[in-house]
Amino acid sequence: MSETKIAIKVLTWPDLSFFKVHSMRSNQRAISLNHEIFIERFYPGLQRSHDQVLFPLLIVGPGVRPAHRLTRMAMRSLGSRNWHIKGESIHEPVEEPGRYGKLVENDFAIMAFEGNERPRAVTLTLVSAAEDAELHAVIAQHLELPAKHAMLKVSETFLAHLRASTTGAYPDRQHPLDAFISGDTIEDVLFGTDAPASTGTHAPSRTGILPPEDWHRLLLAADETRQRGEEFFGAWLTATGHVGDDFQWVSQALPRSAYDYEVHSARWIAGAPPVFVHVRATRASFERPIHMTLTELLFAAKRENCRIARLYDIESETPKLRILTGTQAIAERLIETLNALPDRVTADSLQLDPGLFAVELQVKLQKHP
Repeated sequence: MSETKIAIKVLTWPDLSFFKVHSMRSNQRAISLNHEIFIERFYPGLQRSHDQVLFPLLIVGPGVRPAHRLTRMAMRSLGSRNWHIKGESIHEPVEEPGRYGKLVENDFAIMAFEGNERPRAVTLTLVSAAEDAELHAVIAQHLELPAKHAMLKVSETFLAHLRASTTGAYPDRQHPLDAFISGDTIEDVLFGTDAPASTGTHAPSRTGILPPEDWHRLLLAADETRQRGEEFFGAWLTATGHVGDDFQWVSQALPRSAYDYEVHSARWIAGAPPVFVHVRATRASFERPIHMTLTELLFAAKRENCRIARLYDIESETPKLRILTGTQAIAERLIETLNALPDRVTADSLQLDPGLFAVELQVKLQKHP
């Protein structure tokens, strides 16, 4: 099963000359891939190779922009130690003049390589001091590069921390590091999370360019996120005095249940009434879309005492929980709309903006359940 290999590189002017707008700054016109990371850590099987490795290249950023999809290659010249991302110079998209013009030396490139034996797809996220000032500053502060212009291996968890700490710099539900957050749900992986934001743009997605084994990996990661979210919620219930028969983790025993937890005495509500809770977890921000199945909506539409436990930033130093209410009224409206669909047209899952719901409680959690 393939893994994503991620590195952050400090860009030099020779690296930036790969972009047509900066091509006069150097004759290199390629992005250098440091041998110690690209070969020794990521792809040791390419140690003696001089083959051209062709792959889809997805460029995200600078700032929050639609993904720029290209095809380029990795190769090294005879006598050279380092590999490079090469090919035709990268031109700015016709509809986005000036996209790469503000990039300067010491900006960052975050690169995700998909594939075990050789890169089969590459995501390149550009972080510029001009358009990503807060994110650029946080990376510069936390990144301990062994030498100037080096390339350093990092984890998805590290990127999730970066994202969580700079969410406020990108107000329209999007963040350039969304491209590195694997789908949080099966629906995210299969269909993406390209729900239009208020700007009419779409969050970048890299799953469409992955081979089958990497889709399988993302599905497993989505299931792990779901499992961790449910564990976080159960740990929070215990930490807030819910013990013994106060709650039941229903979906652990019945994975196809219409809800995840039955809390017989919800202590965060006056009078401690019973509630049914749908747990929805994400490694990204609160605003990440929530998916609900038709079965879950039908269940919620018939009960006043349903809640959604929205866990978010679960990989950060301070995972968070918001308990959302108003589920019944929203579910009723959605079911009414679905019933009006034409004959022989059905929907079995819907993607919802969590902002539709009222927030009943908001708390910070311990890092690990």
